Amino acid sequence: MRNVALALFLAAFLLSCSGTPQRSLTIAVNAGVEGTALKAAARQWGQANHARIEVVELPYANLFEKEQLDLTSRTGAYDVIMLDDPWFPRMAADLARLPRDPDSDFVSTCLEVCRHPYKTGAYLALPYVGNAQLFFYRKDLFEKYRLGAPKTWDDVLVAAKKIGEGEKIYGYVMRAAPGNAVVADFMPLLWAFGGGVMEGNRAICNSPPAVEALRFMLELGKYSPPGYAGFNADEVSAHLLQGTAAMSINWPAWIAAMDDPAKSKVVGKIEFSQMPGERDPGVGELGAWLVAVPAGSKHAADAFEFIYWATEPAQMKQAALRGNPPTRRSIFQSPDLIAKFRSYPAQLASLESARPRPRTAEWNEIENSFGIYLSKANDGAMDPRAALNAAADSIQKILERNESATHP
Repeated sequence: MRNVALALFLAAFLLSCSGTPQRSLTIAVNAGVEGTALKAAARQWGQANHARIEVVELPYANLFEKEQLDLTSRTGAYDVIMLDDPWFPRMAADLARLPRDPDSDFVSTCLEVCRHPYKTGAYLALPYVGNAQLFFYRKDLFEKYRLGAPKTWDDVLVAAKKIGEGEKIYGYVMRAAPGNAVVADFMPLLWAFGGGVMEGNRAICNSPPAVEALRFMLELGKYSPPGYAGFNADEVSAHLLQGTAAMSINWPAWIAAMDDPAKSKVVGKIEFSQMPGERDPGVGELGAWLVAVPAGSKHAADAFEFIYWATEPAQMKQAALRGNPPTRRSIFQSPDLIAKFRSYPAQLASLESARPRPRTAEWNEIENSFGIYLSKANDGAMDPRAALNAAADSIQKILERNESATHP
């Protein structure tokens, strides 16, 4: 036994003196299905490469805070980070540039948010999860009332009234709680009516098209459940799952539940489509998750090797089977996956036309302020025009404060 122990000690000593450190990566992921898939991929990569993998799993808000702190201080606490695409403009300055450009199989809208400046700059991330909003509607009820799939928001309003009255259910359901919730449901309307939040460093969210869009949102609110001005995604999805509402905007994460008999009373009855248009073509909001390497990473070479590997077609197919919407066109078009996920054609179409939130480092603060006033309008506390004027004033101050800080 003494000889065996001595041999093991000598082997460990020689290895430590060889100058070949053990490979290791620390990866920060979102606590959710997106993070679950990346955790599984990290363990697989670690085993194949004899690398020590530490996964730090954090709730959404905490993930942003921890990553932002590490990036700005360049402590090297993380070698790979998952980030929501609206965070990217704020974090871009502290991310390492990709050693080679991504291939063309990725959906272009997902690639564009990985570049800084947006669409034209260097690639600083790879797209891992391809989220884009979809329009959910009761196909069986549309057929019963001889209504075509809604192409415009006016079609939606007509159907909400007809189905709501005929079935004694809510024709539409939306989320309008302050902050991200109401902004996410308002953006497709705002874009369809020809409006926007900002143009350069100028707030334009109180333009005539924007006011028209918000007034229309309040019309839809007449066919939504009482208290919708406090709803988040859970309440919206609960109404769809219980069959008490006929239509909504929603995210791909809720698709599986709609066809799950243990959760849904409307199995096979919900159809998924691209967003309705109005004055402009309909587009959903992009919500892609990206993977990137912080500039302060102490293991950048291995980190890049891992994120390229994790976003290859074979690995992305595994992530798709674990519940993640892919970012590669070839995965969306895979016959066996289409057979398993009936929404894939609609998801791909929505993702290809999806529009990201304004590419500004101040988006978190802007969204919070914008969402407060949108929710007040939906709650009846403010007139739509007054709410958007107040939102524009607040957003303009945020933009000017940032401009002063950048160029003192």
